[in-house]
Amino acid sequence: MGLRAYLLVDVVDDMQHGDFVKALRQLEEMPGVDFVDPVIGSRDLVVMVDAPVTVDAIANKIRATGWVKNMEIMRIVSMYERHRAAKMELLKSLSHTGV
Repeated sequence: MGLRAYLLVDVVDDMQHGDFVKALRQLEEMPGVDFVDPVIGSRDLVVMVDAPVTVDAIANKIRATGWVKNMEIMRIVSMYERHRAAKMELLKSLSHTGV
């Protein structure tokens, strides 16, 4: 398992249904993409990626397709990493206060 993230994607407004289906299939075949789900709401697609090196490389490849209007990357952080980061921040703040 590499670096994981959810990509929240808006497609261009004038995209036809057939092109949308082709885009979904294109994404599903892309290396590093675990799944693609069309959604109803403020975004059009949720893409789950598991990248061996960097999530940005996959996101940039998706952006380059020409049908992406907007994309937000939500990187997944494990509970261990969150706990460790919080602990490090607490220790850092304590060292500044002289405690």
